[in-house]
Amino acid sequence: MNEQRNFDVVIIGAGAVGNAIARTLSGYKLSVAVVEKEPDTAFGISGRNSGVAHAGFNNKPGSFMAKLCVQGNEQFGKAAEELGIPFKRTGKLVIALSEEDVPELYELKAQGEANGTLELRLVDSQEIKNINPHINGVMGLWSGMTGVFDPFAFTIAMAENAKANGAVYFFDHQVTGIISESNLSPGDHGFRIQTSRNSGMPDSKNFESNDFQSNDVKTLPDDVKTLRTSNELAARWVINSGGLHSDEICRMVGIKDYVIHPCRGEYHILDQKLSAFLGLPVYPVPNKNSGGLGVHLTSAPSGNIIIGPSSEYIADKEDYRDTKQVMDQLFAEGSELLPGIASSHIIKSFAGVRPKLTAPNQGGFADFVIEESTKVPGFIILTGIESPGITSAIPISEMVAGILLAREHVDKNEDFKPIRHEGRSLSTQEDDARSNTAQSTTNAAENIICRCERISEAEVISAYDRILAIGAIPTMKGIKNRTRAGMGRCQGGFCAIKIAALLQEKRGVDPLHLHFNSLKDSMFVGRTR
Repeated sequence: MNEQRNFDVVIIGAGAVGNAIARTLSGYKLSVAVVEKEPDTAFGISGRNSGVAHAGFNNKPGSFMAKLCVQGNEQFGKAAEELGIPFKRTGKLVIALSEEDVPELYELKAQGEANGTLELRLVDSQEIKNINPHINGVMGLWSGMTGVFDPFAFTIAMAENAKANGAVYFFDHQVTGIISESNLSPGDHGFRIQTSRNSGMPDSKNFESNDFQSNDVKTLPDDVKTLRTSNELAARWVINSGGLHSDEICRMVGIKDYVIHPCRGEYHILDQKLSAFLGLPVYPVPNKNSGGLGVHLTSAPSGNIIIGPSSEYIADKEDYRDTKQVMDQLFAEGSELLPGIASSHIIKSFAGVRPKLTAPNQGGFADFVIEESTKVPGFIILTGIESPGITSAIPISEMVAGILLAREHVDKNEDFKPIRHEGRSLSTQEDDARSNTAQSTTNAAENIICRCERISEAEVISAYDRILAIGAIPTMKGIKNRTRAGMGRCQGGFCAIKIAALLQEKRGVDPLHLHFNSLKDSMFVGRTR
């Protein structure tokens, strides 16, 4: 089976923004491809953050950051409903821990009002206690529009919806070069995008969800995994949504105007049993020069409390290590906002990296860059898309579509369906999966494979099939991101082996060829019997 290789648009990067662009452009009569170096979506920046839908008061008035964040926040409820993902408009408190911080609250409120942010008001220490008796502060800024969501679910849902509307995904395709052919005659493809693969696997077949067969995809033996096979796509438009590597993608077409400075943020995740102590995000007054919003507390839809992130410029764009010094500092600062938490409540620590355009000696925030290159027509640049990038993802995608549509007439795709699961919400489908599991055995508990998160075997198999349906490569991380299996107190200590056995039984997956977080690691190294 030969895959399509010529497209109207190739999007580089299958994070939240790249997937949002694919989803929006699939609403027009355009052939759209998304190229991603990782084996699956939501493996980079989009899966390593607090999961907060920001209200827009932290950003400079008149900036893309401010405008698109406010728009994205106001649209988020509708988008979450269409995509069938959990989203709760919890509100948020920004806390002044001392009188010295109070003037900054007034500035934030004024800035937010200039940006058009709704539902902002100052609250005194008593009202802080009324909102949450566990939080300390001399004064606070209340933001009623702030909400929380699952960033994995959001990013994956947009990819699934884009795929259902005709977008084609190429995972495990790392862009190695872009050749601009701007001198070609009108209508011909203007770019050739060269990629390489790490897995040695044949190209994905971009399965439809209803035609999957267990023998359609087979991972190769270890000695073949290191093969790198060349792949090339052609397109009239290239959209650079490469995140941390967007500056490198620019340089491939001779654009040297941007440099990404990676800035690592580390986090703690606390046990769900503390969920009653925090029902909304709580932030300190931000340090303007730090490059972040300060160590804060987020109450995730799952019930876990997240502490973080820190802010530290690093040399390696993908250095996701946790460091003891920062971890200790995170816990100390989190304890200031929420006294009573203990280190024993921590079930996992992780890190994300922001793609900042501001250098370490500069700090703070630069604005989003969203523009068609004047040097390379047809090449749309998105760089410096740090927080609030996910909140802004859908209006960013609409802005990108506007750039393209201003240059050429494209009819709408009359068959476009913005509803990811038409007629049924995602939660309804998951309930159905649990119900079907219960009916298949006299003891439903036997089919709960992740006891911490109460995830069934049927949900794991569904997640595996959904990974294949968008053309991604199955990994334990991909299943975890779709089901939360392994995200509980034991962090997969009990269920990971059972999941591997289930996939072997139901989908013929050889456990020795099952990857954990990336194609560079495997869950198992051999058999004992």
